[in-house]
Amino acid sequence: MSDFDRRASVPTDDALEQLLKHAAPRPTPSQSDEAAVRQAVRSEWRHVTGRYRSRRRVLQYAIAATVLIGVFSVFSVFRLPAVEAVQVATIEKSFGSIYLLGEESELRETRDLSTVLSGQTIVTGNKTGIALAWDGGGSLRVDENSRVKFRSENAVYVQLGRIYFDSEPAALVAGTSAGGIDGFVVLTDYGEIAHLGTQFMTDVNSGELTVSVREGQVAVDGQYHSHVATSGQQVRFSGRQKPAVLSISRFGNSWDWVSRTSPATNVDGKTLHEYLLWACRELGLELEYEGEAEHVARLAKLKGAINSEPAEAMKHRMATAALESRIDEGVIYVSKIR
Repeated sequence: MSDFDRRASVPTDDALEQLLKHAAPRPTPSQSDEAAVRQAVRSEWRHVTGRYRSRRRVLQYAIAATVLIGVFSVFSVFRLPAVEAVQVATIEKSFGSIYLLGEESELRETRDLSTVLSGQTIVTGNKTGIALAWDGGGSLRVDENSRVKFRSENAVYVQLGRIYFDSEPAALVAGTSAGGIDGFVVLTDYGEIAHLGTQFMTDVNSGELTVSVREGQVAVDGQYHSHVATSGQQVRFSGRQKPAVLSISRFGNSWDWVSRTSPATNVDGKTLHEYLLWACRELGLELEYEGEAEHVARLAKLKGAINSEPAEAMKHRMATAALESRIDEGVIYVSKIR
């Protein structure tokens, strides 16, 4: 076997070793040449990796900028134009704990609140009540344990609790005018209530919407059903069920809280008859005179202001004019004391 054949029969690594043994010794580079080569390699490596890092940083900045632009664009699309807050109502009477809902959903108790602005949310505590003169016309009441947002000059949102609205209040209360604004609505999570010239109560509780009409009509546009309720009707909306319609009294326990929030009345120079008309409207009663009682009531002049609740004040004022009364099926009968 020739030398070539013998080398070819050796495994690859061994053959390479055998060839290197036959090669002449390589010259050893000088230390200066070796240092120069190392420096050149190191410089090229830094240059290449530096460009990579720069590209990576540029790419990172570009991605971050793209994300920021995207977020800004989304917020720009959904951002609403700033709306100036305007006065929507004046508080005529209040008692108990009243809170304003802050920007971070915190409750701030207020004792000197006299006006209400659009965008404000009022929260009432236990044994609390508020009477407001609606600037567009009408009287609005808020019961205890309620949360009401005043959306605009013609809309309120009831999240929880009870409110009462009278579009035609008598003019005995300073700042309160008749003729509730056209288009005034009460908004809830379960439907929208529009008054058609009326006195009505809205109650939002336990996932239900209940609307009670003392006088006139209201149109209720529920999530799944609609209904026009008339005087003496109560309509209840619960989920997808058809609204339940009941007959209710225009006075009594379910309305008592309304008279507790009745504001002070300026009766100076007014007749007893004028006051009785206002008090009966607050109580949901009809007024009837017997004998000469009407003549007496129209002549009797009142002075000052009345701060007590209508039922109590009415008895006292009638007694000073030698009149008395009795209530029968929603009608108050006034007669002379015998």
